[in-house]
Amino acid sequence: MSYSRYPGSLSFPLHFPNRRFRIWSYVPSHSELVLRTEFEPDALHIELLFKGVRKINLPVTMTHGLVVDITPTIDADPDGVVFLLSNDRFSGHVCADYLFHEQEERSRYSSFSLFHGHLQSDFER
Repeated sequence: MSYSRYPGSLSFPLHFPNRRFRIWSYVPSHSELVLRTEFEPDALHIELLFKGVRKINLPVTMTHGLVVDITPTIDADPDGVVFLLSNDRFSGHVCADYLFHEQEERSRYSSFSLFHGHLQSDFER
Protein backbone atom coordinates (compact mmCIF):
# COMPACT_ATOMS: atom_id res chain seq x y z
CA MET A 1 0.00 0.00 0.00
CA SER A 2 1.18 3.47 -0.82
CA TYR A 3 2.14 5.83 2.00
CA SER A 4 0.33 8.68 0.23
CA ARG A 5 -3.02 7.02 0.86
CA TYR A 6 -2.80 7.80 4.55
CA PRO A 7 -1.55 11.36 5.07
CA GLY A 8 0.00 11.93 8.46
CA SER A 9 1.63 8.51 8.50
CA LEU A 10 -1.30 6.59 9.96
CA SER A 11 -0.39 3.33 11.64
CA PHE A 12 -3.04 0.61 11.42
CA PRO A 13 -5.06 -0.51 13.21
CA LEU A 14 -6.39 2.77 14.59
CA HIS A 15 -8.02 2.41 18.02
CA PHE A 16 -10.61 4.78 19.48
CA PRO A 17 -11.80 3.04 22.68
CA ASN A 18 -14.99 4.08 24.46
CA ARG A 19 -15.93 6.67 21.83
CA ARG A 20 -19.20 7.14 19.94
CA PHE A 21 -18.85 7.80 16.21
CA ARG A 22 -21.55 8.65 13.72
CA ILE A 23 -21.78 9.27 10.01
CA TRP A 24 -21.55 13.04 9.83
CA SER A 25 -21.50 13.65 6.11
CA TYR A 26 -21.75 11.59 2.97
CA VAL A 27 -21.65 13.29 -0.41
CA PRO A 28 -22.09 10.68 -3.15
CA SER A 29 -21.39 13.14 -5.97
CA HIS A 30 -17.93 13.80 -4.49
CA SER A 31 -17.40 10.30 -3.03
CA GLU A 32 -16.62 11.68 0.45
CA LEU A 33 -17.60 10.24 3.82
CA VAL A 34 -16.93 11.90 7.19
CA LEU A 35 -17.25 10.03 10.49
CA ARG A 36 -16.97 12.04 13.68
CA THR A 37 -17.12 11.47 17.40
CA GLU A 38 -20.08 12.74 19.31
CA PHE A 39 -19.27 15.77 21.45
CA GLU A 40 -17.74 15.09 24.86
CA PRO A 41 -16.38 18.16 26.72
CA ASP A 42 -13.25 16.50 28.11
CA ALA A 43 -12.31 14.33 25.13
CA LEU A 44 -10.59 15.01 21.82
CA HIS A 45 -12.87 15.63 18.88
CA ILE A 46 -11.98 13.06 16.17
CA GLU A 47 -12.95 12.93 12.51
CA LEU A 48 -12.18 10.44 9.77
CA LEU A 49 -12.51 11.49 6.12
CA PHE A 50 -12.72 8.82 3.43
CA LYS A 51 -12.21 10.03 -0.15
CA GLY A 52 -12.90 8.13 -3.33
CA VAL A 53 -15.63 6.12 -1.59
CA ARG A 54 -17.13 3.28 -3.63
CA LYS A 55 -18.91 1.21 -0.99
CA ILE A 56 -20.17 1.80 2.55
CA ASN A 57 -21.42 -0.86 4.93
CA LEU A 58 -21.76 0.90 8.30
CA PRO A 59 -24.43 1.69 10.87
CA VAL A 60 -25.26 5.38 11.25
CA THR A 61 -24.09 5.37 14.88
CA MET A 62 -21.14 3.33 16.16
CA THR A 63 -21.07 3.16 19.95
CA HIS A 64 -18.60 1.46 22.32
CA GLY A 65 -15.42 2.47 20.51
CA LEU A 66 -14.08 1.97 17.02
CA VAL A 67 -11.18 0.08 15.45
CA VAL A 68 -10.13 0.90 11.88
CA ASP A 69 -7.93 -1.52 9.98
CA ILE A 70 -7.12 -2.24 6.34
CA THR A 71 -7.23 -5.34 4.20
CA PRO A 72 -6.41 -6.08 0.58
CA THR A 73 -9.27 -5.08 -1.70
CA ILE A 74 -12.11 -7.54 -2.24
CA ASP A 75 -13.25 -5.63 -5.34
CA ALA A 76 -12.12 -5.94 -8.91
CA ASP A 77 -10.54 -2.48 -8.45
CA PRO A 78 -6.92 -3.09 -7.40
CA ASP A 79 -6.35 0.60 -6.56
CA GLY A 80 -8.93 0.76 -3.77
CA VAL A 81 -8.54 -0.11 -0.12
CA VAL A 82 -11.03 -1.86 2.12
CA PHE A 83 -11.08 -0.12 5.49
CA LEU A 84 -12.52 -2.46 8.14
CA LEU A 85 -14.42 -0.68 10.93
CA SER A 86 -15.55 -2.64 13.96
CA ASN A 87 -16.02 -3.00 17.68
CA ASP A 88 -17.58 -5.65 19.93
CA ARG A 89 -21.06 -4.92 18.54
CA PHE A 90 -20.65 -4.48 14.78
CA SER A 91 -18.35 -5.05 11.84
CA GLY A 92 -18.49 -3.03 8.63
CA HIS A 93 -16.32 -1.60 5.92
CA VAL A 94 -15.68 1.33 3.60
CA CYS A 95 -14.09 0.81 0.17
CA ALA A 96 -12.22 4.01 -0.66
CA ASP A 97 -9.00 5.43 -2.03
CA TYR A 98 -7.84 7.54 0.94
CA LEU A 99 -8.31 8.00 4.67
CA PHE A 100 -7.55 11.25 6.47
CA HIS A 101 -7.59 11.56 10.29
CA GLU A 102 -7.85 14.81 12.27
CA GLN A 103 -8.41 15.56 15.93
CA GLU A 104 -8.51 18.60 18.19
CA GLU A 105 -9.69 19.77 21.59
CA ARG A 106 -13.08 21.45 21.51
CA SER A 107 -14.69 23.18 24.46
CA ARG A 108 -18.14 23.23 22.88
CA TYR A 109 -20.14 21.55 20.15
CA SER A 110 -19.54 22.74 16.59
CA SER A 111 -21.38 21.73 13.45
CA PHE A 112 -18.29 22.51 11.38
CA SER A 113 -16.13 19.60 10.31
CA LEU A 114 -12.40 19.63 10.97
CA PHE A 115 -12.15 19.14 7.22
CA HIS A 116 -14.26 22.24 6.48
CA GLY A 117 -12.70 23.91 3.47
CA HIS A 118 -11.10 20.67 2.31
CA LEU A 119 -14.34 18.91 1.38
CA GLN A 120 -15.29 19.26 -2.25
CA SER A 121 -18.88 19.73 -1.17
CA ASP A 122 -18.16 22.96 0.71
CA PHE A 123 -19.58 26.02 -1.00
CA GLU A 124 -17.52 29.18 -1.33
CA ARG A 125 -19.08 32.64 -1.14
